[in-house]
Amino acid sequence: MSGKAKRLNESQRLEVISKLSQTNPPSKRSIARPYKVSEATIRKVWAKREVFHKGSALTSEETKKKKFRERMLGRLQRWKISYTFKAGDFESKTQKRA
Repeated sequence: MSGKAKRLNESQRLEVISKLSQTNPPSKRSIARPYKVSEATIRKVWAKREVFHKGSALTSEETKKKKFRERMLGRLQRWKISYTFKAGDFESKTQKRA
């Protein structure tokens, strides 16, 4: 394949693994064609299939919600620290003027 490299998303990787897990799997090249990726990409997916299965198991709805909450909490904490610093800075400037 020439040009810009294309990546497979999670569901596509799982489809590839499923196709290659069949008793008489199609060739890696024939699997690669519809996704417009190289045969080497399919080989890499197959070689890392255990990692992809573990990763897909971790992306349940509950895990996604938990990660979202953690991200938002982190942003809120950074905002609070920033806001507290600005407010404290403002108070110190107003006290010096008086």
